[in-house]
Amino acid sequence: MCYILYTLHICGHWIPQPTPGNAGNGPVLRICKESETMRLGRPCPDTEHKVANRSQGMCDPCLWKRVKE
Repeated sequence: MCYILYTLHICGHWIPQPTPGNAGNGPVLRICKESETMRLGRPCPDTEHKVANRSQGMCDPCLWKRVKE
């Protein structure tokens, strides 16, 4: 099963790693061994979403929203 890694922030939002702001490449899809061997075939039909890191801070949109209030 393929998966995308996220950071869970204190505001409750899951932000994909790397964040879309980093070089504009968006979240990285980690492919499973089955998809790796069938790379030229169809991609993995199931994509799991996993929290890899937990942050004590807020995500950028929530942080900016709070700063502007």
